[in-house]
Amino acid sequence: MRSPTCIFLFAAGLRIVVLIVLVAHSRVWWGINEAGTIGGALVQGRGFVSPFHDASGPSAWFAPVYPSLIAAVFLVFGIKTIASAWAAALVNVLFASLTALVIRQLGREHFGETSGDLAAWVWAVSPPLLIMPWLLWDTCLSALAMSFAFLLLLRLNQHSHVRMWALCGCIWGFAGLLNPALLAPLPALGLRAVWSRCTKGFGVLVLVCVLCILPWTVRNELQFHHFVPVRSNLWPELFFANAGFALHPHGDSMLYQREGEVAFSADMRVQLVHHLRSHAGDFLRRTGQRMIEFWVEPLNFGPCAALVSLAALAGLLRAKFANREWAAFASALALYPVLYYFTFTFSRFRYPMEPLIYVVAGYAISELIAYSRGRVASRGAT
Repeated sequence: MRSPTCIFLFAAGLRIVVLIVLVAHSRVWWGINEAGTIGGALVQGRGFVSPFHDASGPSAWFAPVYPSLIAAVFLVFGIKTIASAWAAALVNVLFASLTALVIRQLGREHFGETSGDLAAWVWAVSPPLLIMPWLLWDTCLSALAMSFAFLLLLRLNQHSHVRMWALCGCIWGFAGLLNPALLAPLPALGLRAVWSRCTKGFGVLVLVCVLCILPWTVRNELQFHHFVPVRSNLWPELFFANAGFALHPHGDSMLYQREGEVAFSADMRVQLVHHLRSHAGDFLRRTGQRMIEFWVEPLNFGPCAALVSLAALAGLLRAKFANREWAAFASALALYPVLYYFTFTFSRFRYPMEPLIYVVAGYAISELIAYSRGRVASRGAT
């Protein structure tokens, strides 16, 4: 039960079984999948272009890593075929199963062997997580990238070689090119590094991370003549979340198609400000509701999320009083969701930080089990 191989194989096997069951009721297919559309365009030699209908210009609506991965799948299995959908889903199974091993290692290194093993097994069998590979999106890879980058960073100290800091910067840079929201915990982790007298090392990490992202930023500057660090869709997503989807590029408004991506994004910013001025109370109500939903019951996730969130909170409190590593986990869990409090609380947006939640939740459960065993043993002794 403590074997990482056993944990990995069980997690992968269970997810494959769930995929088979899902396919028995609804075939796996691409549907409206923007990453798949961009991946197909890359295979066809049209470049990283807009994924929306009647638009063919360059795009930065998505970060480059996942559409490029999908393009590699298409090269082997065909563009948006059933075989390529199965291949992408099985790749997601691989990412999700590897994440269980990262969770195990994080728990073992910071909260003890039992906590790590327990957290990994809970991740392997947790029902809400089993269907995530079915979603042909960057979600599973994002969870793996964020948890692995987090694991490496917590291992570094003032005695770590500069090459290790640079390697960690590469991993964070990869995460940023996969989903820039994954970089949200870095400021707090930087404060932790300064507190630990690792300022030079963290500076190397940030420099390497920026250098990894820079070529994509330069590409965007050349294509759009506008500064777009990674993605161009921040203002549109904020507008859609708070004002509705009437102007979404998938719809019939054609505003995106007429204006182009950068002008459309700027237009959404103006319209968002106008909307918030006249609907400030509604915005505050929606934001508060999203904050609760994110932790209690994200959309398409079910009530299991609330139990895991409570266990994670208990784990953080216990870690604080036990003088274990808790501040880094707490800061990451506090900072990552902030963007989604203002946009959407779909389960796939919470999923990338689920590994950290499960680590501290596993610690809480292991401490509860140890306490219960101690009480039973003391009663037996009397």
